[in-house]
Amino acid sequence: MHNDLTRCQFSMNPDFVSSDSQPNASLQPDWQRQVDAWRALLAQCSVKPSRKRIHTLRSHTLRLRALLEFAQQEQVLDSKATRAFKRWKQEAKKLRRVLQPVRDADVYLFKLGYLCDPLARANSVRSRLNPICLREIDALERGLNKQRQARIGTLMSVLNVRRKRLNQLTKEMEVALAAGLSSGLRVTAEAALQAYAGMATEFPHLNGSNLHEYRKHLKQVLYLAEFSLKGDPKAEPLAARFRKIHKASGDWHDWQALVGEAAHFLPARDKQNGLLPVLEVIAMRALRKAIRLCQHSANQSVKNEGENLPPHRRKPVAPESDCHSCYDDLSLGMSC
Repeated sequence: MHNDLTRCQFSMNPDFVSSDSQPNASLQPDWQRQVDAWRALLAQCSVKPSRKRIHTLRSHTLRLRALLEFAQQEQVLDSKATRAFKRWKQEAKKLRRVLQPVRDADVYLFKLGYLCDPLARANSVRSRLNPICLREIDALERGLNKQRQARIGTLMSVLNVRRKRLNQLTKEMEVALAAGLSSGLRVTAEAALQAYAGMATEFPHLNGSNLHEYRKHLKQVLYLAEFSLKGDPKAEPLAARFRKIHKASGDWHDWQALVGEAAHFLPARDKQNGLLPVLEVIAMRALRKAIRLCQHSANQSVKNEGENLPPHRRKPVAPESDCHSCYDDLSLGMSC
């Protein structure tokens, strides 16, 4: 019944460069290393679309886009580079659309396998996995595996047709960037902090209806913090904090989406004793944990900013809540 997914932490390193990258990559500007890494990932995924490659290509596409959007915002791209980036971004968006369903199926299967592992699952989950749940997990796994195979076929067809255009647009963008970024591009932790501060205004209260949108904004802020790691000592603690809440909010979203998949694949499900109530409980607890972590991070930012102000101007910080739950071990690190 169990799928054969291995437990692994997918690399989110902004300096990821495959073994196919050029020599002296460390001497290249950040944007060039990002482009080279993305091109290598596209080639590898076109040959063998493994779970890790699909996940990393999808996240690295967003990472490269975030870096170049920052350059665009800082007005360091000339008009030719801006047009080339826009064309690449449109094609890359289509690529992400076909990568997304395969990535989702992989995450769902991973989480189901984790639930069924007696050495890993939480005691409170084990007590709920009655024979009805196990049968429904088996049926859901079969449906997801079948769906994944079909979507892999779609992905390979798209890559066969679109890869040449993707490489052509990437080369055009690369040439334009080499000329358009002659003044250089430097990302600082301060830029990430400013973007994060703006999120507090846009999302004053977090709940299940806006947490996913919040996470998408946070992802861009996280990338900025990671891009500034080499040149700014303030970046590492900032990136670590953003990764933590990004991971927790992504974990909730994946569990919540799995609830919808279970409802789709199990039309004759047992609504009281089956799998769906178990997944709903896990998703709810993951939501609470994510919101607590987000609030904790916001409080920490207020506290850090307040330490630089005179006492009479400091704002009170809300008490920090306990961010732990019996489902902490269900964060699987596969969100992107």
